[in-house]
Amino acid sequence: MSALPVDAEGPQIVDDDLARLRMAFGRIGRVLRQQTDDGLSYPLMSLLLSIFRTQPVSAGDLAAAEGVSPPSVTRSLNRLIQLGYVSRETDPADRRAALITLTPRGMQERDLILRRREIWLTQHLGQLADCDVVTLLNALPVLERLCDPALPSQQAIYVVPE
Repeated sequence: MSALPVDAEGPQIVDDDLARLRMAFGRIGRVLRQQTDDGLSYPLMSLLLSIFRTQPVSAGDLAAAEGVSPPSVTRSLNRLIQLGYVSRETDPADRRAALITLTPRGMQERDLILRRREIWLTQHLGQLADCDVVTLLNALPVLERLCDPALPSQQAIYVVPE
């Protein structure tokens, strides 16, 4: 078992702990993404949520945000338009471009997706001891910084030993 040096003054993170973190984050993300029963695929759900966060938005900006090719985003957008979840309107500032926004039906679908995830999370947090829930809540600022793409890549992340 090797240790990953994080900082000369900070704790060492061992490979087993890195693997446990990666697996736990992966499982939580996967289970939350699966909290749907309407047949909407994960890429479509991700695109729907991304549109909500950035609307009005161009297809090119969505492709960049989702890390996929513009043709892939166009296919997905066409499906969301068919479902009545998004609309594509001409950009008044540039008539050659189009802006994508959620329709009222798309907003309802977004709310439903998030509500299902919140229900799952509430049920599972309710199975934990109060002190464990408090520990998770206190860890939120650290987890948010961990996910923030604006953090410098050499930023040290400290693990507090028990």
